[in-house]
Amino acid sequence: MKEKFELLETFVHESHWWRYLLQCRECGQRYFFEFYEEIDWDEGKDPQYATFIAVDTDEEIEILERALPFELLKFSPRLVRSFPRSAEKPTIGWVGIQPGQ
Repeated sequence: MKEKFELLETFVHESHWWRYLLQCRECGQRYFFEFYEEIDWDEGKDPQYATFIAVDTDEEIEILERALPFELLKFSPRLVRSFPRSAEKPTIGWVGIQPGQ
């Protein structure tokens, strides 16, 4: 990720929860990024989720910074990497973009 993005600001950096403001090194687009991991005490297969939400204004960043992890689900478009406990490999895809856009 360091190769593609510049870290502009760290909002949270805990062992299972990260929130950053990133900027694409290629195009300059800023992204609110969150990594969230749930601990699976039984099987050790910790579900992991990563979300990228493009942001243009400081107001958008402030709203996302205050949002709880599950509240990010209401923002789109967003790029999501999801690796639930039951999966063999993660899935990656856009949420909120219509085909052909």
